[in-house]
Amino acid sequence: MARILLTTYGSSGDLHPFLAIGRVLRARGDNVTVATHPDYRVQVERQSLDFVPIPPGLADVGPEEVWVNRATHPVTSTSFIVRELILPYLQASHEAIDRAAAGQDLIISHMLTFAAPVVAEARGIPWLSCALAPTMLLSATDPPALGGLPLLPQLGRLSPAMVRGLYGLVAMSTRGWFKPLRDLRRSRGLPAGGSNPLVRGFSPHGTLALFPSAFGEPQPDWPPRTRQIGFPLFDADDGSGLSTEMEGFLAAGDDPVVFTLGSTVVRAVTDFFSIAYEAVRTLGIRAVFVAGESRQIPEDARADPRVLVTGYEPYSKVFPHASVIVHPAGVGTTAQACAAGRPQVLVPFANDQFDNARRVAALGAGVVLRARRVTVSRLSGAVAAARDPSLISAAASAKLRTTQENFDGLLGQAVSDLAALPK
Repeated sequence: MARILLTTYGSSGDLHPFLAIGRVLRARGDNVTVATHPDYRVQVERQSLDFVPIPPGLADVGPEEVWVNRATHPVTSTSFIVRELILPYLQASHEAIDRAAAGQDLIISHMLTFAAPVVAEARGIPWLSCALAPTMLLSATDPPALGGLPLLPQLGRLSPAMVRGLYGLVAMSTRGWFKPLRDLRRSRGLPAGGSNPLVRGFSPHGTLALFPSAFGEPQPDWPPRTRQIGFPLFDADDGSGLSTEMEGFLAAGDDPVVFTLGSTVVRAVTDFFSIAYEAVRTLGIRAVFVAGESRQIPEDARADPRVLVTGYEPYSKVFPHASVIVHPAGVGTTAQACAAGRPQVLVPFANDQFDNARRVAALGAGVVLRARRVTVSRLSGAVAAARDPSLISAAASAKLRTTQENFDGLLGQAVSDLAALPK
């Protein structure tokens, strides 16, 4: 039995993959600890995993209506997340992770937990980095679509060398952000090096690519020892069923269009659900709004018998009943939508969402409509296009292609192989 520490930062979309990993490792008999935001204690302990809080918590980062909108800006979100939500808490998170790492045999870390590699190196503990989506691997031969650089994939097809040069410029321009990380490394007696985890944050022991090959094919410039193990499918209340209200609504008519903003964008100030409701009325269809705690649902929608507004339903249970799934293309929601085999309308707002949306469209399983271009007519047209029989067929095919990897088995093999390496 191994003792394994998982570290992650971010939204539920960043937590759930690590809970999926923890569940698999616990089933193998390993002792698993998850170090993450203090707000996630209940979700972690519900999976019978040990929990260690690392700052910041939601209460530490200021009013939600401020930080969420900055964290979902299509161009400046990365700078805000790194420089204002993570690095100010680097020393405190390092102390918490260092205490949790005592006696551990392996650390598996999210790329945003910048202190975890420092702890692993200083303590001599093997560690694995994780790439939740292809965007994180920054391949020059298969570069991601980014909010500020939407044509980067086309440039990669013309000249990977130019893309590598662009990555070098990004590394140089952001190097100053990471002085606190270089200082931390020196304080632990480690060489500071380049210390830019945005472009060089991968473990020498290996990286877990948490997506299937159909979603992002292996590339020659991926980090050494990258293991592609498939989507880590996980629901917030994994194992639960649909609510009684949802079951009744689904049984009462045609398959609805399901609209959701995931776990982060749903907190932002946006008129998405108002536009969505007008599109529903225009098309004359039934709809489900999975809206979390959003207070931005039109009262007409709540009163409309063709619409069910719900705070939460497990995606793995509700998505297979959808005629179309409309979502921002966060990788966790995207994985569940692909696994459901239903056509998608992808409305990316920020971060990896642009690239995830592009990849679903390349599979033929979805229609892309950037969030800043959403209008009633455009959203109505995208939903109508997604209901075309050819796209419905392509979405079913994409389900088969994106669920071929045996996540549990490949994860277990990767951890066993690392354990077998000479110390």
